[in-house]
Amino acid sequence: MSNESITNRMTPPAPHPPLRRVLPVLITQVIVAMTVAGAFAGLYIGLQKSPVPHHLPVAVANAQLARAATTALGDSADVRSVRTTTAAEELVRSHDVVAALVPEADGSTLYTAGANGRSATAAATTMLSRVAQAGGSDIVRTQDLVPLSTSDSQGIAGFYLVFGTTLAAFILAQVMNALAALARLRVRIVVTVVGSVAAAIVVAVIAGPVDGAVPAATGAVIAVLSLLAVAVSLSTLAITSIVGPMGVVLSTLLFTTLGNATSGATISNHLLPPVLTAVGGALPPGAAFGAVTATSYFDGAGAAGALVTLVVWILVASVALFVAHRVRSAVRAPVPVSEPSTLRRSAARSR
Repeated sequence: MSNESITNRMTPPAPHPPLRRVLPVLITQVIVAMTVAGAFAGLYIGLQKSPVPHHLPVAVANAQLARAATTALGDSADVRSVRTTTAAEELVRSHDVVAALVPEADGSTLYTAGANGRSATAAATTMLSRVAQAGGSDIVRTQDLVPLSTSDSQGIAGFYLVFGTTLAAFILAQVMNALAALARLRVRIVVTVVGSVAAAIVVAVIAGPVDGAVPAATGAVIAVLSLLAVAVSLSTLAITSIVGPMGVVLSTLLFTTLGNATSGATISNHLLPPVLTAVGGALPPGAAFGAVTATSYFDGAGAAGALVTLVVWILVASVALFVAHRVRSAVRAPVPVSEPSTLRRSAARSR
């Protein structure tokens, strides 16, 4: 075969469309990038600029001083009055309060739980120091009843744990979306679930047995992170299936940006506006962070509600995917065409 015949049989590449036709799409992508970057920076930087406590739970082992503290602190704190030192310690250990003040003859004792995070502990310490001074004494002893792991002295392991899992699940879902033309939905869902669990296992093993930053049992952390990863990945698939290409942007803003910024991992939920506190607890990253923290440091107190939140996300996403798939299948189904003989008989009857 001559080179000329080969050349003649080659299909010339399709010409690129004129710039004016693709310019709106290119501009849209730039705007999307600006929106995601602005939202990410605005939330993370803005929320930590000047955090203000909202109903921060603290305890005071003196009824009169507790009443005075309630009046003085207002909505910034939720002051609980206890009778004994033992009761104050129990509230701290059970995750019911962030810190407790116990006035004594030689000065006040402050009980804290470092596992609540630096921002919440610092805010509670500042509050109760003022309360102690108003009662005529200073805090002379501080005891951390629930300290952070020695391998997580900065208290940021939880953030990277949740953020890394969320990001991996989100990327996996986007890859599965890109393979929509090559694999059936059920195949992509199976791969998404398996990949999400695999990513969760890797993160849990590194954070726990390898680095020792998360003291909870590895199996429990794997379970929580698996639920988080499956919830994020399936929800991303569902959102993209319903909304279309803009679902990528919406998922990015919802999970990797808003979800992680309000999860309580970087700044305590007690120092966020109440609306964002509610949003953070309802999104998968916040629920997972709460469950891991509760399992690691507070004997699972409050973990059940967080796990229910993750399961609900998975169920809703699964239903949404199924419905969206059925609707698309119904729209794409070919309209049955009558046979020619049937059409002739119908025409004869009409005459």
